[in-house]
Amino acid sequence: MRAPGERVRFEEGVVVRYAHRRTSRLPFADTVIAVEAAARTHGFSIVRSHDIQSALASKGFDIGPLVIVELGPDEEADALLSLLLPIRLNVYEEEGSVVVAALRPTLFREVFPEHDLEEASQRLESAVVCVLDEACP
Repeated sequence: MRAPGERVRFEEGVVVRYAHRRTSRLPFADTVIAVEAAARTHGFSIVRSHDIQSALASKGFDIGPLVIVELGPDEEADALLSLLLPIRLNVYEEEGSVVVAALRPTLFREVFPEHDLEEASQRLESAVVCVLDEACP
């Protein structure tokens, strides 16, 4: 574990995967529904779904479909877990495909090195991967 304040060092040529990503075979709107249903199945509540495309269109900006689904715990979260929440799942179109992506919760161990987030972040990341796998079979 890093000491508090110590910077993360990346070696040249080392690839760091920041997100889990899946491609859906479903249409965009059905993928959003599938993500929300899978999240509930795996112990999350839907805090909010942000339709970014509609929000920006109302301000005169034209972008492709983008919905950000914010997930929270289905029950009260402890203090450590609350550092990792909400989880945001992005549903968007890329090159004609519908994609669902989420940042890896385990990355936040580096953001909060003074807290022991190993177990909580691993547990949360496993649940997020299950949501993605179920929503995008």
